[in-house]
Parts: sequence; structure tokens; C-alpha cells
Amino acid sequence: MSVTKKELCRLIDALPEGEIEAARRFLEFLITQDAAVYTLISAPFDDEPNSKEEDFEAKNAWDEHLKDKSVSSDDAAKEIFGE
Repeated sequence: MSVTKKELCRLIDALPEGEIEAARRFLEFLITQDAAVYTLISAPFDDEPNSKEEDFEAKNAWDEHLKDKSVSSDDAAKEIFGE
């Protein structure tokens, strides 16, 4: 059975309001087929303000990066997972 985008649009238009968010998440999942990407795109926006400590740590991390003192993701994985 072949389904057209027009038919999908009709089905979406017929969805009850309470099911729209679930349909959006499912369609995004079908598009990405990658659990990590799906998790990122479906996560709610973080609108909580940073604390002073978080800002301080972020600035320190950025300064270390600029001075080439940061750790590569490969080295971090080796340190964490012992590989």
C-alpha cells in the first residue's frame, strides 16, 4: 500500500490536540533514525538561567581550550573508559 504525503497531512489534520506532540516526536524519530539525534531534537529548551558557578566553570573551560590545555574527546574517553 502506497501512502502519499497528502494522505499523511489529512491524518495529521484529524489528530486530536492531545496527540499532536506525540506525532511530532514520532515523525522526527522516523526522519533521524538516530536515537542520539532524536534525543537532542526532542529535548525541551533549557531556559533556566546559569548559576554564577556554571558561568565561572564555562569560562575556565573555554580559557583552557584557548591555551591548548583542553583534553580531546578521544583522550577523555580513554581516561573514562580505560581504552
